[in-house]
Amino acid sequence: MPNKYLGKYNDFVLFLILIPIINTINYHLTYATIRWDWYTYTTYTIDTLTGFVAWYLIRLVIIYMDKRIPYEKALVKRILWQVVVTNIVAQGFIIIETEVINGLFGDGPLPTKFYTYNLFIFFIWILVINGIYIGFYFHNEWKTAQKLREKELKLRSTGFEVLLGNTTKNIAFEDISTFYVEDKTTYLQTKNGKNFVIDGSLNRILPHLPKESFFRLNRKYIVRRENIKGYRKEVNGKLEVEFDIGSKLEKSTVSRTIAPDFKKWFAKTVQQV
Repeated sequence: MPNKYLGKYNDFVLFLILIPIINTINYHLTYATIRWDWYTYTTYTIDTLTGFVAWYLIRLVIIYMDKRIPYEKALVKRILWQVVVTNIVAQGFIIIETEVINGLFGDGPLPTKFYTYNLFIFFIWILVINGIYIGFYFHNEWKTAQKLREKELKLRSTGFEVLLGNTTKNIAFEDISTFYVEDKTTYLQTKNGKNFVIDGSLNRILPHLPKESFFRLNRKYIVRRENIKGYRKEVNGKLEVEFDIGSKLEKSTVSRTIAPDFKKWFAKTVQQV
C-alpha cells in the first residue's frame, strides 16, 4: 500500500531544491575559504548527488516504517526508531561512498574532521529531514480532521432526509430519537413518537449520522445519545443499556465485541447530554 502522505506535499520537488541548499550550507560550515575551481565544482557535484541518494534512502526507510510501525499505533516509539534507523542508513551510505571515492581518487586517508565534525553536521541535517516528514504526517492528520469536522457540520445543518409520498422532508438530528428495524423494515422515530419508514438498512444509515450523537447498539437499534441514561455490565461481557424514563425504547444490549467501543463513545459524549 502506498504511503498516505509522502508525495502529496511535493516532497520530490521540495528536496530537489533543499538538498543543494543543504550542501551549500555544509560547504560554508566546513571550509573557511572556498575557491570555486574545477576541484570544488567536482566535489560539490559529487556531494550533492550523495545527498540525493542519502535522502532517498531516508525516504525508503520512512515508507517501510509506515507499514511496520505506523505513527498512530506508537508515536514515540516510531519517531525514535525512525531517527535511529535513518541515521544509520544515511550516514552508513555517506561513509562508505566517501571512503570509496577517497580510495580511488584521494592521496591519503580521510581527515579526522570528517568523522568528528562532518558526520555531526550530517546528523543534524538528517534530524531536520525527519522533522519535515513528521510534519507531513501531522499536517495530513490535521487536514483529515478538518474534513471530518466540515462533513459533520454539514450533516448537522442538513438533517436526515425522509420520503413522504413524492416529497422529501428534512428532520433535524436533534429531533431524532432512534433508528430501528422491525419486521425487516427500517424506521426513524422522532422525539415526539412519530415513525417514518426509511429506505435503507442501518448499515447504510450510520455513515450519514453525526458520530458524537448516534451509536449503533446492535442489529436493531441506532440510538441518539440523549436517550441513553447509562449501562450495566452483564456476566457474559455484554452491556445492558438503560434509557431515559421518557424514552419510548425498550431495553437493549450491546454485544461483548462492541462493548469497548460503546463505553469509549459513551464516556466521550457525557458532556453533551
